[in-house]
Amino acid sequence: MSRRPHKKQSSRGRGRGGRSSARKTAIASEVLELVVDELGAQGDGIATWAGKKMYIPGVLAGEKVRIKTGRRRGDGIACELLDVVEPAPDRAEPPCPYFGRCGGCQLQHLNDQTYTDWKRERVTRVLAQRGFEDVVVLDPVLIGLGTRRRVTFTAQKNGKNIDFGFNARASHDIQNIKSCPLLVTDLDAVIKPLKSLLSGILEDGVRTRIFATWCQNGVDILIEGGEPPDLAAREAIADFVNRGEAVRVAWKQEKFQPEPIAMMQPPVINISGVLVELPMGGFLQASQAGELAILKQVLIGVEGAGRIADLYCGLGTFTLPLTRQAVVRAVDVTPDPLRALERAAGRADLGGRVVGEVRDLDRQPIEAKALAKFDAVVFDPPRVGALAQAREIVASSVPRVVAVSCNPATFARDARVLVDGGYRLVDVLPVDQFTFSAHVELVARFER
Repeated sequence: MSRRPHKKQSSRGRGRGGRSSARKTAIASEVLELVVDELGAQGDGIATWAGKKMYIPGVLAGEKVRIKTGRRRGDGIACELLDVVEPAPDRAEPPCPYFGRCGGCQLQHLNDQTYTDWKRERVTRVLAQRGFEDVVVLDPVLIGLGTRRRVTFTAQKNGKNIDFGFNARASHDIQNIKSCPLLVTDLDAVIKPLKSLLSGILEDGVRTRIFATWCQNGVDILIEGGEPPDLAAREAIADFVNRGEAVRVAWKQEKFQPEPIAMMQPPVINISGVLVELPMGGFLQASQAGELAILKQVLIGVEGAGRIADLYCGLGTFTLPLTRQAVVRAVDVTPDPLRALERAAGRADLGGRVVGEVRDLDRQPIEAKALAKFDAVVFDPPRVGALAQAREIVASSVPRVVAVSCNPATFARDARVLVDGGYRLVDVLPVDQFTFSAHVELVARFER
Protein backbone atom coordinates (compact mmCIF):
# COMPACT_ATOMS: atom_id res chain seq x y z
CA MET A 1 0.00 0.00 0.00
CA SER A 2 1.10 3.58 -0.58
CA ARG A 3 0.66 6.31 1.98
CA ARG A 4 -0.05 9.91 1.16
CA PRO A 5 2.45 12.35 2.72
CA HIS A 6 1.31 14.32 5.74
CA LYS A 7 1.42 18.08 5.76
CA LYS A 8 4.63 19.36 7.27
CA GLN A 9 4.42 20.97 10.70
CA SER A 10 6.28 24.15 11.44
CA SER A 11 9.41 23.91 13.55
CA ARG A 12 7.77 26.08 16.20
CA GLY A 13 4.82 23.71 16.52
CA ARG A 14 2.11 26.36 16.38
CA GLY A 15 0.53 28.77 13.96
CA ARG A 16 -0.16 32.43 14.47
CA GLY A 17 -3.18 31.64 16.61
CA GLY A 18 -1.33 29.09 18.79
CA ARG A 19 -0.91 31.30 21.85
CA SER A 20 -4.54 32.34 21.95
CA SER A 21 -5.66 28.72 21.63
CA ALA A 22 -3.30 27.68 24.41
CA ARG A 23 -4.78 30.28 26.78
CA LYS A 24 -8.28 29.02 26.11
CA THR A 25 -7.37 25.47 27.11
CA ALA A 26 -5.24 26.31 30.16
CA ILE A 27 -6.59 25.54 33.64
CA ALA A 28 -5.17 25.90 37.12
CA SER A 29 -2.86 22.95 37.95
CA GLU A 30 -3.54 20.74 40.95
CA VAL A 31 -1.71 17.79 42.48
CA LEU A 32 -4.05 14.84 43.10
CA GLU A 33 -3.99 11.19 44.11
CA LEU A 34 -6.30 9.07 41.99
CA VAL A 35 -6.99 5.43 41.15
CA VAL A 36 -6.80 4.57 37.45
CA ASP A 37 -10.01 3.03 36.07
CA GLU A 38 -8.81 1.73 32.70
CA LEU A 39 -6.44 2.18 29.78
CA GLY A 40 -7.88 4.24 26.95
CA ALA A 41 -7.57 3.79 23.20
CA GLN A 42 -4.38 5.86 23.03
CA GLY A 43 -2.67 3.90 25.82
CA ASP A 44 -3.16 6.53 28.54
CA GLY A 45 -4.74 5.62 31.84
CA ILE A 46 -8.16 7.13 32.51
CA ALA A 47 -9.31 8.19 35.97
CA THR A 48 -12.27 10.32 37.01
CA TRP A 49 -12.15 13.46 39.14
CA ALA A 50 -14.88 16.07 39.64
CA GLY A 51 -16.87 14.47 36.86
CA LYS A 52 -14.03 14.82 34.34
CA LYS A 53 -11.84 12.24 32.64
CA MET A 54 -8.18 12.53 33.62
CA TYR A 55 -5.75 11.20 31.01
CA ILE A 56 -2.55 9.92 32.63
CA PRO A 57 0.42 8.48 30.70
CA GLY A 58 2.50 5.52 31.85
CA VAL A 59 -0.01 3.96 34.25
CA LEU A 60 -2.09 0.79 34.55
CA ALA A 61 -5.67 0.07 35.53
CA GLY A 62 -6.05 -0.23 39.31
CA GLU A 63 -2.94 1.77 40.17
CA LYS A 64 -3.02 4.56 42.71
CA VAL A 65 -1.06 7.47 41.29
CA ARG A 66 -0.06 11.03 42.10
CA ILE A 67 -0.61 13.38 39.19
CA LYS A 68 -0.50 17.03 38.22
CA THR A 69 -3.37 18.33 36.13
CA GLY A 70 -2.60 20.10 32.86
CA ARG A 71 -4.51 21.39 29.88
CA ARG A 72 -7.89 20.33 28.62
CA ARG A 73 -7.80 17.42 26.20
CA GLY A 74 -11.02 16.65 24.37
CA ASP A 75 -13.58 15.64 26.97
CA GLY A 76 -11.07 15.60 29.84
CA ILE A 77 -7.76 16.85 31.17
CA ALA A 78 -4.23 15.80 30.23
CA CYS A 79 -2.14 15.08 33.33
CA GLU A 80 1.50 14.63 34.24
CA LEU A 81 2.42 11.50 36.20
CA LEU A 82 4.39 12.41 39.32
CA ASP A 83 4.51 9.06 41.09
CA VAL A 84 2.99 5.58 41.12
CA VAL A 85 1.90 5.26 44.76
CA GLU A 86 0.56 1.70 44.51
CA PRO A 87 1.74 -0.16 41.37
CA ALA A 88 -0.35 -2.88 39.74
CA PRO A 89 0.98 -6.46 39.69
CA ASP A 90 1.07 -6.43 35.88
CA ARG A 91 3.51 -3.49 35.70
CA ALA A 92 6.75 -4.29 33.83
CA GLU A 93 10.13 -2.59 33.66
CA PRO A 94 10.38 -0.60 30.39
CA PRO A 95 13.25 -1.83 28.17
CA CYS A 96 14.11 1.68 26.94
CA PRO A 97 15.73 4.42 29.07
CA TYR A 98 13.79 7.12 27.18
CA PHE A 99 10.35 5.71 27.93
CA GLY A 100 8.05 8.33 29.39
CA ARG A 101 9.90 11.20 27.73
CA CYS A 102 9.96 9.91 24.14
CA GLY A 103 6.66 10.14 22.30
CA GLY A 104 7.18 6.99 20.24
CA CYS A 105 6.02 4.38 22.77
CA GLN A 106 3.08 4.37 25.16
CA LEU A 107 2.95 0.80 26.47
CA GLN A 108 6.41 -0.39 27.57
CA HIS A 109 5.23 -0.62 31.20
CA LEU A 110 2.72 -3.45 30.52
CA ASN A 111 3.66 -7.08 31.09
CA ASP A 112 3.27 -9.48 28.18
CA GLN A 113 -0.20 -10.79 29.01
CA THR A 114 -1.71 -7.39 29.80
CA TYR A 115 -0.13 -5.98 26.64
CA THR A 116 -1.56 -8.78 24.48
CA ASP A 117 -5.00 -8.41 26.04
CA TRP A 118 -4.97 -4.66 25.51
CA LYS A 119 -4.08 -4.97 21.82
CA ARG A 120 -6.87 -7.48 21.27
CA GLU A 121 -9.38 -5.40 23.21
CA ARG A 122 -8.36 -2.34 21.17
CA VAL A 123 -9.80 -4.12 18.13
CA THR A 124 -12.83 -5.74 19.78
CA ARG A 125 -14.01 -2.43 21.26
CA VAL A 126 -13.92 -0.65 17.93
CA LEU A 127 -15.74 -3.52 16.23
CA ALA A 128 -18.41 -3.53 18.93
CA GLN A 129 -19.09 0.16 18.28
CA ARG A 130 -20.17 -0.87 14.77
CA GLY A 131 -22.33 -3.72 15.99
CA PHE A 132 -19.82 -6.57 15.64
CA GLU A 133 -20.31 -8.24 19.00
CA ASP A 134 -19.56 -11.88 18.12
CA VAL A 135 -16.77 -11.62 15.57
CA VAL A 136 -13.88 -14.04 15.93
CA VAL A 137 -10.87 -11.91 16.87
CA LEU A 138 -7.78 -14.10 16.83
CA ASP A 139 -4.87 -13.80 19.25
CA PRO A 140 -2.70 -10.83 18.24
CA VAL A 141 0.58 -11.47 16.48
CA LEU A 142 3.28 -9.73 18.55
CA ILE A 143 6.42 -8.61 16.74
CA GLY A 144 8.82 -7.56 19.50
CA LEU A 145 12.11 -5.69 19.77
CA GLY A 146 14.78 -5.31 17.09
CA THR A 147 12.35 -5.67 14.17
CA ARG A 148 11.47 -2.16 12.92
CA ARG A 149 12.95 -1.67 9.45
CA ARG A 150 11.74 1.88 8.83
CA VAL A 151 11.83 4.87 11.13
CA THR A 152 11.35 8.65 11.07
CA PHE A 153 13.84 10.69 13.06
CA THR A 154 13.62 14.41 13.82
CA ALA A 155 16.61 16.73 13.96
CA GLN A 156 17.32 20.41 14.50
CA LYS A 157 20.65 22.19 14.64
CA ASN A 158 20.98 24.94 17.22
CA GLY A 159 24.34 26.66 16.95
CA LYS A 160 27.07 24.11 17.65
CA ASN A 161 24.59 21.59 19.06
CA ILE A 162 22.15 19.29 17.29
CA ASP A 163 19.03 17.65 18.67
CA PHE A 164 18.44 14.26 17.07
CA GLY A 165 15.86 11.62 17.95
CA PHE A 166 12.08 11.46 18.19
CA ASN A 167 9.38 13.93 19.11
CA ALA A 168 9.03 14.12 22.88
CA ARG A 169 5.76 13.02 24.44
CA ALA A 170 2.92 15.57 24.05
CA SER A 171 5.43 18.15 22.87
CA HIS A 172 7.20 19.51 19.80
CA ASP A 173 10.52 19.21 21.62
CA ILE A 174 13.00 16.60 20.40
CA GLN A 175 13.97 13.75 22.69
CA ASN A 176 17.63 13.05 21.98
CA ILE A 177 18.49 9.38 21.68
CA LYS A 178 21.61 7.28 21.24
CA SER A 179 19.81 4.04 20.44
CA CYS A 180 16.32 2.57 20.00
CA PRO A 181 15.61 -1.05 21.01
CA LEU A 182 12.81 -1.36 18.46
CA LEU A 183 15.05 -0.94 15.42
CA VAL A 184 16.82 -3.61 13.38
CA THR A 185 20.55 -3.64 14.03
CA ASP A 186 21.57 -1.72 10.89
CA LEU A 187 19.12 1.12 11.55
CA ASP A 188 20.19 1.41 15.18
CA ALA A 189 23.83 1.47 14.11
CA VAL A 190 23.29 4.37 11.70
CA ILE A 191 22.06 6.75 14.44
CA LYS A 192 25.52 7.92 15.56
CA PRO A 193 27.09 8.52 12.10
CA LEU A 194 23.83 10.05 10.80
CA LYS A 195 23.70 12.54 13.67
CA SER A 196 27.33 13.45 12.99
CA LEU A 197 26.58 13.99 9.29
CA LEU A 198 23.55 16.18 10.00
CA SER A 199 25.43 18.34 12.50
CA GLY A 200 27.66 19.47 9.66
CA ILE A 201 25.11 20.01 6.89
CA LEU A 202 21.80 21.23 8.37
CA GLU A 203 20.76 24.85 8.44
CA ASP A 204 20.65 26.39 11.89
CA GLY A 205 17.19 26.39 13.47
CA VAL A 206 15.46 24.39 10.71
CA ARG A 207 13.50 21.36 11.89
CA THR A 208 14.20 18.37 9.68
CA ARG A 209 12.70 14.91 9.31
CA ILE A 210 14.84 11.95 8.33
CA PHE A 211 13.22 8.81 6.93
CA ALA A 212 15.47 5.76 7.21
CA THR A 213 14.64 2.33 5.78
CA TRP A 214 16.57 -0.88 6.13
CA CYS A 215 16.82 -2.56 2.73
CA GLN A 216 18.31 -5.78 1.44
CA ASN A 217 21.54 -4.03 0.45
CA GLY A 218 21.84 -1.25 3.03
CA VAL A 219 20.08 1.71 4.64
CA ASP A 220 18.11 4.16 2.50
CA ILE A 221 17.82 7.73 3.85
CA LEU A 222 15.57 10.60 2.82
CA ILE A 223 16.18 14.00 4.44
CA GLU A 224 13.20 16.37 4.35
CA GLY A 225 13.29 20.07 5.19
CA GLY A 226 15.15 23.29 4.53
CA GLU A 227 17.00 24.42 1.42
CA PRO A 228 18.76 21.87 -0.80
CA PRO A 229 22.32 21.04 0.28
CA ASP A 230 25.21 23.18 -0.95
CA LEU A 231 28.36 21.74 -2.51
CA ALA A 232 30.08 21.08 0.83
CA ALA A 233 27.00 19.27 2.15
CA ARG A 234 26.74 17.19 -1.02
CA GLU A 235 30.37 16.16 -0.66
CA ALA A 236 29.78 15.20 2.98
CA ILE A 237 26.76 13.11 1.98
CA ALA A 238 28.74 11.41 -0.78
CA ASP A 239 31.47 10.54 1.72
CA PHE A 240 28.81 9.18 4.09
CA VAL A 241 27.53 6.85 1.35
CA ASN A 242 31.02 5.89 0.16
CA ARG A 243 31.89 4.79 3.72
CA GLY A 244 28.98 2.36 3.55
CA GLU A 245 26.79 4.12 6.14
CA ALA A 246 23.91 4.20 3.64
CA VAL A 247 23.20 2.84 0.20
CA ARG A 248 21.41 6.05 -0.87
CA VAL A 249 20.77 9.51 0.56
CA ALA A 250 18.13 11.76 -1.00
CA TRP A 251 16.88 15.24 -0.09
CA LYS A 252 13.36 16.61 -0.30
CA GLN A 253 12.30 20.23 -0.17
CA GLU A 254 8.71 21.01 0.71
CA LYS A 255 6.46 20.89 -2.38
CA PHE A 256 9.25 19.35 -4.50
CA GLN A 257 10.07 15.80 -5.52
CA PRO A 258 13.00 14.10 -3.72
CA GLU A 259 16.46 14.54 -5.25
CA PRO A 260 19.03 11.74 -4.96
CA ILE A 261 22.24 13.26 -3.60
CA ALA A 262 24.46 10.18 -3.42
CA MET A 263 23.84 6.52 -4.22
CA MET A 264 26.05 3.46 -4.11
CA GLN A 265 23.35 1.37 -5.79
CA PRO A 266 19.54 1.36 -5.90
CA PRO A 267 18.08 0.16 -2.58
CA VAL A 268 16.16 -3.09 -3.01
CA ILE A 269 13.54 -4.94 -0.99
CA ASN A 270 13.07 -8.70 -1.10
CA ILE A 271 9.38 -9.50 -1.58
CA SER A 272 8.82 -13.26 -1.72
CA GLY A 273 12.13 -13.81 -3.46
CA VAL A 274 11.72 -10.94 -5.94
CA LEU A 275 14.00 -7.91 -5.58
CA VAL A 276 12.07 -4.65 -5.92
CA GLU A 277 13.79 -1.26 -6.12
CA LEU A 278 12.54 1.06 -3.37
CA PRO A 279 11.44 4.47 -4.72
CA MET A 280 12.56 7.50 -2.75
CA GLY A 281 10.11 7.85 0.13
CA GLY A 282 8.47 4.53 -0.71
CA PHE A 283 6.22 2.85 1.86
CA LEU A 284 6.92 -0.51 3.51
CA GLN A 285 5.28 -2.44 6.30
CA ALA A 286 7.11 -1.55 9.52
CA SER A 287 8.61 -5.01 10.02
CA GLN A 288 9.22 -8.08 7.91
CA ALA A 289 7.76 -10.32 10.62
CA GLY A 290 4.53 -8.33 10.69
CA GLU A 291 4.36 -8.29 6.92
CA LEU A 292 4.71 -12.09 6.77
CA ALA A 293 1.98 -12.54 9.40
CA ILE A 294 -0.40 -10.38 7.36
CA LEU A 295 0.57 -12.12 4.11
CA LYS A 296 -0.09 -15.55 5.61
CA GLN A 297 -3.65 -14.54 6.45
CA VAL A 298 -4.15 -12.94 3.04
CA LEU A 299 -3.10 -16.18 1.32
CA ILE A 300 -5.55 -18.17 3.45
CA GLY A 301 -8.32 -15.77 2.50
CA VAL A 302 -7.78 -16.05 -1.26
CA GLU A 303 -6.75 -19.71 -1.44
CA GLY A 304 -7.65 -21.20 -4.82
CA ALA A 305 -8.53 -17.87 -6.45
CA GLY A 306 -7.20 -17.58 -10.01
CA ARG A 307 -8.01 -13.92 -10.65
CA ILE A 308 -7.29 -11.42 -7.87
CA ALA A 309 -7.50 -7.65 -7.57
CA ASP A 310 -4.88 -6.19 -5.22
CA LEU A 311 -6.08 -2.67 -4.42
CA TYR A 312 -3.78 -0.06 -2.83
CA CYS A 313 -0.98 -2.45 -3.81
CA GLY A 314 2.06 -0.23 -3.18
CA LEU A 315 5.31 -2.03 -4.02
CA GLY A 316 3.56 -5.38 -4.36
CA THR A 317 3.76 -6.78 -0.83
CA PHE A 318 0.80 -9.03 -1.66
CA THR A 319 0.84 -8.83 -5.47
CA LEU A 320 4.11 -10.70 -5.96
CA PRO A 321 3.37 -13.69 -3.70
CA LEU A 322 -0.16 -13.87 -5.13
CA THR A 323 1.25 -14.36 -8.64
CA ARG A 324 2.17 -17.90 -7.62
CA GLN A 325 -1.50 -18.83 -7.86
CA ALA A 326 -3.21 -16.06 -9.86
CA VAL A 327 -3.12 -13.29 -12.39
CA VAL A 328 -3.19 -10.12 -10.29
CA ARG A 329 -4.51 -6.69 -11.15
CA ALA A 330 -2.39 -4.33 -9.04
CA VAL A 331 -3.84 -0.85 -8.46
CA ASP A 332 -2.35 2.12 -6.61
CA VAL A 333 -2.60 5.91 -6.68
CA THR A 334 1.18 6.46 -6.59
CA PRO A 335 3.00 5.78 -9.88
CA ASP A 336 6.56 5.19 -8.61
CA PRO A 337 5.90 2.12 -6.43
CA LEU A 338 3.66 0.61 -9.08
CA ARG A 339 6.27 1.05 -11.79
CA ALA A 340 8.92 -0.45 -9.49
CA LEU A 341 6.60 -3.44 -9.00
CA GLU A 342 6.07 -3.85 -12.74
CA ARG A 343 9.81 -3.70 -13.46
CA ALA A 344 10.54 -6.25 -10.74
CA ALA A 345 7.81 -8.56 -12.05
CA GLY A 346 9.27 -8.30 -15.54
CA ARG A 347 12.78 -9.18 -14.35
CA ALA A 348 11.35 -12.19 -12.52
CA ASP A 349 9.41 -13.35 -15.63
CA LEU A 350 6.11 -12.53 -13.90
CA GLY A 351 5.13 -9.71 -16.24
CA GLY A 352 2.23 -11.65 -17.70
CA ARG A 353 0.81 -12.29 -14.25
CA VAL A 354 0.79 -8.66 -13.06
CA VAL A 355 -1.46 -6.02 -14.63
CA GLY A 356 -0.69 -2.61 -13.11
CA GLU A 357 -2.93 0.45 -13.04
CA VAL A 358 -2.40 3.92 -11.57
CA ARG A 359 -5.75 4.96 -10.12
CA ASP A 360 -7.11 6.98 -7.20
CA LEU A 361 -9.47 4.45 -5.67
CA ASP A 362 -10.96 6.99 -3.26
CA ARG A 363 -12.15 9.23 -6.09
CA GLN A 364 -12.49 6.57 -8.76
CA PRO A 365 -13.12 3.14 -7.21
CA ILE A 366 -13.21 0.13 -9.48
CA GLU A 367 -16.86 -0.35 -10.34
CA ALA A 368 -18.87 -3.42 -9.47
CA LYS A 369 -19.17 -4.53 -13.10
CA ALA A 370 -15.39 -4.53 -13.55
CA LEU A 371 -14.91 -6.42 -10.27
CA ALA A 372 -17.17 -9.25 -11.44
CA LYS A 373 -14.31 -11.00 -13.24
CA PHE A 374 -12.28 -11.48 -10.05
CA ASP A 375 -12.44 -14.46 -7.70
CA ALA A 376 -11.12 -12.39 -4.79
CA VAL A 377 -10.26 -8.82 -3.83
CA VAL A 378 -7.51 -7.73 -1.43
CA PHE A 379 -7.43 -4.13 -0.26
CA ASP A 380 -4.96 -2.35 2.03
CA PRO A 381 -5.87 1.35 2.15
CA PRO A 382 -4.28 4.22 4.10
CA ARG A 383 -5.77 5.29 7.44
CA VAL A 384 -8.83 6.91 5.86
CA GLY A 385 -10.04 3.49 4.78
CA ALA A 386 -11.73 2.40 1.55
CA LEU A 387 -15.37 3.41 1.90
CA ALA A 388 -16.05 4.19 -1.75
CA GLN A 389 -14.38 0.97 -2.90
CA ALA A 390 -16.20 -1.09 -0.26
CA ARG A 391 -19.53 0.11 -1.66
CA GLU A 392 -18.56 -1.04 -5.15
CA ILE A 393 -17.39 -4.41 -3.81
CA VAL A 394 -20.79 -4.91 -2.16
CA ALA A 395 -22.52 -4.25 -5.47
CA SER A 396 -20.28 -6.79 -7.24
CA SER A 397 -20.34 -10.58 -7.34
CA VAL A 398 -16.88 -11.09 -5.82
CA PRO A 399 -17.16 -14.06 -3.42
CA ARG A 400 -14.14 -13.38 -1.19
CA VAL A 401 -12.54 -10.25 0.20
CA VAL A 402 -9.49 -9.74 2.40
CA ALA A 403 -9.11 -6.36 4.09
CA VAL A 404 -5.85 -5.14 5.60
CA SER A 405 -5.99 -2.02 7.74
CA CYS A 406 -3.79 0.25 9.86
CA ASN A 407 -6.85 1.91 11.42
CA PRO A 408 -9.40 -0.26 13.27
CA ALA A 409 -11.99 2.54 13.26
CA THR A 410 -12.15 3.02 9.49
CA PHE A 411 -11.87 -0.75 9.01
CA ALA A 412 -14.95 -1.28 11.21
CA ARG A 413 -16.85 1.31 9.19
CA ASP A 414 -15.94 -0.38 5.89
CA ALA A 415 -16.62 -3.83 7.34
CA ARG A 416 -20.11 -2.68 8.30
CA VAL A 417 -20.73 -1.76 4.65
CA LEU A 418 -19.52 -5.19 3.48
CA VAL A 419 -21.52 -7.17 6.03
CA ASP A 420 -24.68 -5.14 5.50
CA GLY A 421 -24.21 -5.86 1.80
CA GLY A 422 -24.21 -9.62 2.29
CA TYR A 423 -20.69 -10.63 3.29
CA ARG A 424 -19.83 -12.62 6.41
CA LEU A 425 -16.89 -11.44 8.49
CA VAL A 426 -15.02 -14.70 9.05
CA ASP A 427 -12.30 -13.51 11.43
CA VAL A 428 -9.98 -10.66 12.31
CA LEU A 429 -6.27 -11.00 13.10
CA PRO A 430 -4.61 -8.08 14.98
CA VAL A 431 -0.94 -7.60 14.08
CA ASP A 432 1.25 -5.54 16.42
CA GLN A 433 3.38 -3.85 13.75
CA PHE A 434 4.22 -0.85 15.95
CA THR A 435 5.46 -2.48 19.14
CA PHE A 436 4.71 -0.60 22.38
CA SER A 437 2.54 1.99 20.60
CA ALA A 438 -1.23 2.34 20.72
CA HIS A 439 -1.46 1.50 17.02
CA VAL A 440 -2.55 -1.91 15.80
CA GLU A 441 -2.90 -3.28 12.29
CA LEU A 442 -5.27 -6.05 11.31
CA VAL A 443 -6.24 -8.36 8.51
CA ALA A 444 -9.80 -9.65 8.06
CA ARG A 445 -11.45 -12.25 5.84
CA PHE A 446 -14.92 -11.87 4.29
CA GLU A 447 -16.96 -14.44 2.36
CA ARG A 448 -20.40 -14.75 0.78
